Amino acid sequence: MEHEVPNIAKRGKLIEKVNPQPEVRKNAEKASDWEYAEEASYLYQKAVLFKDRLIDPLHRLDRERLPDPVIAFENLRNLNTFAAFRLTRSPEGLQNEIIMNSEHFIDKDGKKEWAFGRWAELETLLHEQVHEFQQVYGKDPIIPGKSKNYHNKEFVEKCESIGLHPMLGAGCHTQLADGPFEILMKELGVEKPQGLPEPPGDLNIDWFRWFMEELGKGRKGKSTLHKWTCPECGLNARIGIKGDPEIVHDSCSAKKGEKVFFVRAEEGAHQTIYEAPRDPLEGELKKAESEMTEEEFKDWEEDKRFEADRDYENFDRSHSIYYHDEADTTGDF
Repeated sequence: MEHEVPNIAKRGKLIEKVNPQPEVRKNAEKASDWEYAEEASYLYQKAVLFKDRLIDPLHRLDRERLPDPVIAFENLRNLNTFAAFRLTRSPEGLQNEIIMNSEHFIDKDGKKEWAFGRWAELETLLHEQVHEFQQVYGKDPIIPGKSKNYHNKEFVEKCESIGLHPMLGAGCHTQLADGPFEILMKELGVEKPQGLPEPPGDLNIDWFRWFMEELGKGRKGKSTLHKWTCPECGLNARIGIKGDPEIVHDSCSAKKGEKVFFVRAEEGAHQTIYEAPRDPLEGELKKAESEMTEEEFKDWEEDKRFEADRDYENFDRSHSIYYHDEADTTGDF
């Protein structure tokens, strides 16, 4: 018995999925006159390998596998930004774009090379691919302009499962990657950084920035943005206004009973930019954690952090466009 095709189906149009990524990759790898062609080819190969071995290794019946990313190289205008994952479509209409900050590539023997070495470069790439995985298949993805935490519990747990160690919230890698990532690096012949000294005290630091500084190879950036800080809690922000922006920190103002304005930070005056930012809620967190259940404390902490952060979205590095992994503002990766 033949089934009759409904009229609505007859009038419909075939839904065709278009994936431009393979052609974008092919163009990048064959662009002989492009200075990043060799690096692009290397990172595209490693991105596929990371998907197959670490991020999404199994073929499933309930969904497709993670799409391969589009990899771009762009000056993100801040040396404290390593890379970015674009949360929305690019101006060219592309999805799942990872942007490597060209500020961190140096010229060596006529080629472009990541200033912090292959190990750190691949940690950075994998970190951004976890952002992609969370956006495509995560249960708690980042909602541009609305999410409170761009390195939330789901993101950190996925990273930890494959050997990366990002800090909750800040996202900086507080120790050298190990586990599955280290095993894969051994197979690839990528050498683990040697001579990494013990961190000073119990500080949570961005390990490869600090390591390069220890070796005397650190790079000092000349940001065009000016650094301002809250004199009460130490919260930092960089903005492009030359004069006094007259920013009021509402949280500290409420505690002090009078307006607390951000002040211009003295560049070079006792700054430890590789140290994770001091948590202004530290005292309140400890007290609340001892008085609440785990679920109550989780909800309370999210509300408090949202309240503390909401006044700074206007200068928080355009999160509505793409997520920057950076340091010395509100995060350290």
